[in-house]
Amino acid sequence: MNTEKSKNAHFIKEIFPNGFSLSDFENEFKRNKNVIKDDRNIVKILQLGGVETVVKSFKTPNFLQAIIYKFFRKSKARRSYEYSFLLNQKGIKTPEPLGYIEVFDNLRLRQSYYISRKLEFDFALDSVISKRVKEFEFILKLFIKFTYSIHKKNIMHLDYVVGNICIKKVDKGYEFFLVDLNRLYKGAVSKKKGVQNLARLSNDPEILEILAYEYAKRGSISFSESKKYLMKSLKRHERKSKLKKTIKSFFGYFNEIDSSAYSWDYYSNQPYTIENKSLKHKIFLLAWYSNLKIFLATIFSLFVIPFIYFRQKVSFEKKIENFGLCVNIQNPLESQKSLSDDELIAMIEELSVKNILVRLPLADIDNFEKYFGFIKKLKNKNILLNILQDRNHINDKELTRERLDFIFNKFHGIVNEFQIGNSINRKKWAFLSVDEYFSFFKVAYDLKVNKFSSIKLLGGNIIDFDIPFFSRSIFHFKSIYYDGIATQLYVDRRGGPEQRQFGFDTLAKINTYSTLARASIKTSNELNITEVNWPLKEMGQWAPAKEYLIEESLQSSYLVRYYLLMLASGKVKVCYWHQLVAPGYGLVNNLNGRIIKREAFYSLKFLISIIDGGVTKKLLREKNIFCFIVEKDETFIEAVWSIDKNESFKSNPGQLIYDIRGNVIDTENSPIINLSEEVIYFEKQKNDYKEINLKAL
Repeated sequence: MNTEKSKNAHFIKEIFPNGFSLSDFENEFKRNKNVIKDDRNIVKILQLGGVETVVKSFKTPNFLQAIIYKFFRKSKARRSYEYSFLLNQKGIKTPEPLGYIEVFDNLRLRQSYYISRKLEFDFALDSVISKRVKEFEFILKLFIKFTYSIHKKNIMHLDYVVGNICIKKVDKGYEFFLVDLNRLYKGAVSKKKGVQNLARLSNDPEILEILAYEYAKRGSISFSESKKYLMKSLKRHERKSKLKKTIKSFFGYFNEIDSSAYSWDYYSNQPYTIENKSLKHKIFLLAWYSNLKIFLATIFSLFVIPFIYFRQKVSFEKKIENFGLCVNIQNPLESQKSLSDDELIAMIEELSVKNILVRLPLADIDNFEKYFGFIKKLKNKNILLNILQDRNHINDKELTRERLDFIFNKFHGIVNEFQIGNSINRKKWAFLSVDEYFSFFKVAYDLKVNKFSSIKLLGGNIIDFDIPFFSRSIFHFKSIYYDGIATQLYVDRRGGPEQRQFGFDTLAKINTYSTLARASIKTSNELNITEVNWPLKEMGQWAPAKEYLIEESLQSSYLVRYYLLMLASGKVKVCYWHQLVAPGYGLVNNLNGRIIKREAFYSLKFLISIIDGGVTKKLLREKNIFCFIVEKDETFIEAVWSIDKNESFKSNPGQLIYDIRGNVIDTENSPIINLSEEVIYFEKQKNDYKEINLKAL
């Protein structure tokens, strides 16, 4: 037989005449709609090399099984292939084996396929029994004769059910073929075992009588004994089946969760918190194993975190090009003024932001052209497209693959970076576990590997400072890789960016995530903060976190200080403010038919204008006073602020000083400068630059 064997494939050479390509094969299998069976395993009819074949894709093994199949046991696909040859050698008919394919990933088996020539047959045994076809008893008697002959050849099919016996009419009667061969017993078959092997064929008393009688006749065993063995085995199988159904129904009903269980809050542009206690309980139970792995990943991270303190917490001499902005396509409510694409773009240009994040919900794919049209209008911008999940797409990987394939192809040459998923550690965002997210991300990753190699995929989107979930998202054995990390590194909303949470301020949080990322082989160390904001007072209905709301002036101050500390870290590629237009937290309020640019809009505008394109130099701190220094063109910019209390000092003549919105502070008539939570900027010429002395303030 002309066969070909490689590291992961063994097959008859003729079915891959142009050479074997795993990616081409898997893509063809995914695209093919000629499905015979689709439950735990998937069986399809494929044309391979002009040969009509049946390909069985076995269910992806769990972590432990995958390791066992790699080192200690043959895969189901390989066993099916080798057992087929064994049966043919013993004169037991089965579809011609054409090959098997095993796909390994590091230390485990990822996937396996068994390929056989398509068998032409007239019917399966299940139709003989269920439909009582003509010659019903005659066929059953022949079948028992066939079964007894198999047992005499020291072979017993361990999954002996009516769907695994195919029947072909021939001149002299009928021929029987065995399929689904990954479970066989090789060895002497006792009379008791032989009869018990028939127990899963039927629970019909009439059929059981025939089976027991015919086997007893051939096996030199009494009919009563044969029937006793058969009935005992049947009852045992029924008890086992009932227990399985109970367990499956207990866990299976979780899989019925779809998008209707989640609802979107159009006021705050996020899902509503899950209030249904029953649903929360289901999610908790389903995710227990995944949560255990979160715990283990956290333990591992504890060995990494100490190294944080031996790393520089800030890194300078970085060019400033890190300003980003989330701009959602408008879906205004009646109380909101709608903005056109051109109006949104005009505000983006006014801010001079170069990095734009746009959300594309898979649930809104029917309105794709609206998102596509807007993004096409964004000229000379770096676009990050955030693809939002929903329950329907999480459940249906084939649908997700089709949609992502369409999106990646459509945006070719326009968008190069895609954030896959959002807020994976919050159940209201529809992922029941991190493992579900890995499966979701893998659909995108496989498309990148096989078809869209030039794109970048950002993953592991964790909201807030959450070391357990962040650790789990980057420490795993899944066959995926993040080209960058997307994190929503919100600050504890009780305070500003200097506020400590579990002992970590903003700089420490960034440093922690960066250090953990460096320790992972599943991601690059490119850190992107894809959301941050502070919700506003008197906007509770429109705010994502309704218990902690602040004044507009304080939001403006926090925004600037957050960006300055982020820049000082030297470890963040882009930080995106969330978002441009949003009544509860955005830079622009569009309520009551008006467009109002908030204080934070103008503060960000001036911050970008004065330091963007510059180079980071230093971060000074003296008690409650901070100073971030930037070199730009022929000047040094010192951004200075104080927390907890006001500080006053006398300004030096001949230097420009700006407030947080870019207004020049008059120091001639009023030389006393008050430091506060609002950043002020000192613009000093290089030729006579003298660094600010915080101790003297």
